Amino acid sequence: MQEVMDEAAAGQEAGHVRRKDNPVVCWVDKSLEYFVGMSVVTELVVLLANVITRSFFDFTILWANELGHLVLTIVAFIGGALAYNRNEHIAVHAVIDNLPKSWRPLLESFVEWLVCAGSLFGAYLSVDIVESRHEELSTVLEISMSWFVVPLTIGLVLMAFFSLFRLVRHRLSPVVISGVAIAVLMAAIIVVTRQWGPFGSSATMNYVTIISFTVLMALGLPVGFVLAIVSTLFLYVAGTGRLIALASTMQTGVSNFVLLAIPFFMMAGYVMTEGGLSSRLADFVVALVGRVRGGLYQVVIVSMYIFSGISGSKVADVAAVGASMNKMIRDNNYDEPEFAAILSAGAVMGETIPPSLPMLVLGSITTISMSALFMGGLLPAAVIAICLMLTIYIKARMADKYPGLPTPLSVVAKTGLYAAPAFVVPLLLVVGIVTGIATPTEISSVAVFYGLILSAFLYRELTLKKLWTTVTDTAVKGGMILFITSTASSFAWTMTAAGIPHEIAQLMISIAGKTSWLFILTTLLILIVMGALLEGLPALLVFAPILMPLAPQFGVSPVQYGMVLLIAMGLGCFFPLIGVGMYVSCSITNTKVEAASRAMVPYVIVLFLGLLLVGFVPWFSLVVPRLFGLVP
Repeated sequence: MQEVMDEAAAGQEAGHVRRKDNPVVCWVDKSLEYFVGMSVVTELVVLLANVITRSFFDFTILWANELGHLVLTIVAFIGGALAYNRNEHIAVHAVIDNLPKSWRPLLESFVEWLVCAGSLFGAYLSVDIVESRHEELSTVLEISMSWFVVPLTIGLVLMAFFSLFRLVRHRLSPVVISGVAIAVLMAAIIVVTRQWGPFGSSATMNYVTIISFTVLMALGLPVGFVLAIVSTLFLYVAGTGRLIALASTMQTGVSNFVLLAIPFFMMAGYVMTEGGLSSRLADFVVALVGRVRGGLYQVVIVSMYIFSGISGSKVADVAAVGASMNKMIRDNNYDEPEFAAILSAGAVMGETIPPSLPMLVLGSITTISMSALFMGGLLPAAVIAICLMLTIYIKARMADKYPGLPTPLSVVAKTGLYAAPAFVVPLLLVVGIVTGIATPTEISSVAVFYGLILSAFLYRELTLKKLWTTVTDTAVKGGMILFITSTASSFAWTMTAAGIPHEIAQLMISIAGKTSWLFILTTLLILIVMGALLEGLPALLVFAPILMPLAPQFGVSPVQYGMVLLIAMGLGCFFPLIGVGMYVSCSITNTKVEAASRAMVPYVIVLFLGLLLVGFVPWFSLVVPRLFGLVP
């Protein structure tokens, strides 16, 4: 499997070089980078200004929300196109990577044709929405509402453009064969539907949906496109709704203002990493916790808890902690596969620590209070962290290894003094939410600004080049996540129209009866499996809207159930051998996946037991929100 990872990385690098060699694609890529990056920066400044004017001058910038919605669509669709060009979209490669290499050019061409055809069709549908909303004016800015849809059209056209350039790079024969196959398949669907359809929301259509979803995922089609194409196929063949609704739900799927917190918390994490805040925090944790039995392994867990509360991105957490501790782990002769396993276990724990990106997404696609989610996640993560640290301690003591690193108190005090300013970031988050001074989105902008001040003037490690890197990374990664969020919105709408959530509810009731513990156990097993197959966040986007409404029927608090979903999804994402998160950890630690997976087994057991504890003891998830009056 390590060889597969190396080949994939080499392929990505080769693709990057080819894009550089093509002046047209290079120019478009750089133009998009600048446009989306400056859009993010502009919205960041406006959000921060709104917080300042409201807090100190009792004046609110009324048009800030409308600008935020416009920026969200720009990042989601134009940033999503940029992410596609840079191979940043999530896709499942477990099946296609194990097929014969001679098949890959044909399958890759087939995927590119699907992206091209799907993007152009989506762009065509969105044109009608642009025209229909042309006469509508926004409430404050009084600009045409069509401007909020235009980024969707442009983004989809750009994706088709990039996919065509990729096809040009392939050999002619697989491109022609796969193109003909796509054309024949589309013609067959049209003929069958017109001759014998529409088929309605029948059991047969549900099977067709599941099969097409599975096949497209196995082919390595990016998850966002899988959700969009399956939704389109279902609506067309079943005839249960107008196709224009797909484009409409994609646009409205990223119209929730709270989603802006996703790119800004990501930017805060990047700023802290590039600006030296993360390294100061890591030094302090090493000095403070490294003396405990288990030494640097204990440091990993505590560091992951802290960093999860700052960056919001588990990939950023793993990268920051793994990169900063790699040398220490080797120099002190710690077992590297176990280091990768503990890093992965810590990332699972971080799913419920605010401002976790999956938590932000969960709050945006459900009716749960974001503040309640943020406060509800602190204690469950702490419970799992304690379980992991006890496991590390017991294993180290039984093996009589890793006695800890004795550190003078003067060093602890010195590193603590250097790290103290960085600790203000999570404090800002908690205080802002509890007091209601600012929304999570506004707090994210404050976190970015505070990180910039520390990085540029106190630690003096953030250069203009590094700053622009953080902006472009935010645009690309944020675009990928928001694009998947938009297509997942269409997918959820389609499944609801098909009555699938109702069928799943009936199935869950028939399995669990009215027993809450059996309901929780069943759903966490589903999310673990789906989290591994769909690579985490897409699993949450697909299943949360379906499963979350069922929780009250079984007497389960939505906040507690949200914690169960988040942790279960994270466990699936980092599950040995099949979870993509394991590959991320192994790549950062330069460890073979097989060795890290063996080391991960005891930690998987502990994580599962911790998940059961959170699932069956509501107090862990509800005590803090109740303390602040956020839940009844």
